[in-house]
Amino acid sequence: MEALSLFVDVLKAAALSVGGLSSLPQLRQDLVIPGHVTERQVLEALAIGRLSTGPSGLYVVSLGYFALGWVGAIIALVAASIPPLLIVPAAALVRRQLLSAWAAGAVRGVALSTSGLVVATGVQLIAPDRQILAVPPWQLGLAAVAAVMTMQGKVHPGLLVLGGALVGLVLGR
Repeated sequence: MEALSLFVDVLKAAALSVGGLSSLPQLRQDLVIPGHVTERQVLEALAIGRLSTGPSGLYVVSLGYFALGWVGAIIALVAASIPPLLIVPAAALVRRQLLSAWAAGAVRGVALSTSGLVVATGVQLIAPDRQILAVPPWQLGLAAVAAVMTMQGKVHPGLLVLGGALVGLVLGR
């Protein structure tokens, strides 16, 4: 993989997402399918992103590192930072239109479709080479509990990741 390709892939994913993990489906398509990073590296990047401080969308820095080393991490950070920095002046220009009913509907539609993509990508990460029903029941239960706890927002994501790691050590292989 070359640096320009990584920059374009991360920039595209950041520009077409609504923050956080919403760029994951696009990045998975552009980085895993061609073989630049593995499914395992995506999972590791997500864990690093959840455990580290700052926005959860910074897992892309780890993906960049896995793809091209330190240069890739810097490229991914710069590419992921450009769209949010450009949206501020753009939003100031169209502030009145953003308060309209059609803009609110567009935002809801984007959020719902992004949620569906993130769930579908999560299923592919949980069971990349098998059917979802072939996944051990304790893993599906752990995913369900983590989803509920995440939606409630009362438990820090880092604690959920740590708890999942502990359960995996006890019940896993």
